[in-house]
Amino acid sequence: MICVVYGTTGELIKLAPVLTRLRDRGGTTLTATTGQQVQQIPPLLELLGLPQPDLWLGRGAGGRDLMRNADIPGWLLDVTSTFARQRRGLRRRLGAHPLVLVHGDTMTTVLGTLMGRALRVPVAHIEAGVRTFDPLHPFPEELNRRAVSRLAQIHYAPGAAAAANLHRGIVVDTGGNTIRDAVALAPPVELELEGIDRPYGIVSLHRYELLRHRALLDATLETLARHAATTQLLFVDHPVTVAAIERFGLGDRFAAPGFRRIDRLGFFGFVELLRGAALVVTDSGGSQVESWLLDVPCLVHRKVVEQPEGVGENVVVSGLGVGVLDDFLADPSRFRRRHPLPAVSPADMIVADLEARGFI
Repeated sequence: MICVVYGTTGELIKLAPVLTRLRDRGGTTLTATTGQQVQQIPPLLELLGLPQPDLWLGRGAGGRDLMRNADIPGWLLDVTSTFARQRRGLRRRLGAHPLVLVHGDTMTTVLGTLMGRALRVPVAHIEAGVRTFDPLHPFPEELNRRAVSRLAQIHYAPGAAAAANLHRGIVVDTGGNTIRDAVALAPPVELELEGIDRPYGIVSLHRYELLRHRALLDATLETLARHAATTQLLFVDHPVTVAAIERFGLGDRFAAPGFRRIDRLGFFGFVELLRGAALVVTDSGGSQVESWLLDVPCLVHRKVVEQPEGVGENVVVSGLGVGVLDDFLADPSRFRRRHPLPAVSPADMIVADLEARGFI
């Protein structure tokens, strides 16, 4: 049996194509969640047509998503204590040929890997081997990936560059990121947003590297607000971003014409919005890859990125430079994907390999 451990919607979206293929092939899975984003996980599972978790190891911070560093110690205590109580029963449920499957670079990725080691069960890591080689960017994700690479036994690397960074265990090059298969799962949907003017851009910023610096966040918002007069910009209200804007008193930046705040959308709704966008400004690696797949000009507002998809084509990395952002927004249509997408399905390759190793 395969125990799939996840805690965030980002992990779940990228795991969804693997989970659906495992289900279609008759594979037996046990899903366990740490509940990092406890409020968002149940509706996303319903949207994706996947069952609710078999085991809740934690439920965020008092039943809400983790939002602050202060939320982490209590959540970690809940997760580790629940695992300690469930450990023997969980090992029995996994049977004779078990595997723990984790994804990505979150705290949950590390916790799931440590769970597998504690259960004396091999661990397989999806999206393994991607690196920035800068331990502070992104932090702590770069360190999380390095730790999991040392502890896991099977590494599913999304491309040759990622595979080349892995030097132990079994390394399988899946040819790309499972986001490709996740986007293919998203059907056309009717957006419940009124007053969208075309062309429009999407802004989705939520990383600590930006939100902790008032001057940088202010300069970023000012630049976006100025360009919103030409192209309407839809600014996604992530809770952590809203908190930072309120803490720094920057809400007046959104009085600019064309600079509109919107609530977070579900995955299918966001993909539909992305399909019609003229540009994206983000600090999400997932949105970077989605933009590359859909050939939408994208600026990643980060110091460095760990995933190469689209960089030098339709993806620009700002280095957190507001001047780079300003230049991108002046004419985003210059940036387009120049190479065709690979024909491979990463999720198909992962599931075929799991089957070949006897885990299905």
